[in-house]
Amino acid sequence: MQHESPRLEDQVVRVGRRMDDQPDIAELDLNPVIVTPGGTVAVDVRVRLAPAPPLPSPFRRRLR
Repeated sequence: MQHESPRLEDQVVRVGRRMDDQPDIAELDLNPVIVTPGGTVAVDVRVRLAPAPPLPSPFRRRLR
């Protein structure tokens, strides 16, 4: 099943990017995700939206 792993990794990265692009996504449930040699498919998807949290102030100092 080594040939299927990059497809699943790509799906996970794409989901993460979508959540970064849409901060109002509070919860995302993909179950099941089917991986085949032809690609990946999320069979059932549930999304919960909520107001996006406020961005941190650009003037606030951060400890390192």
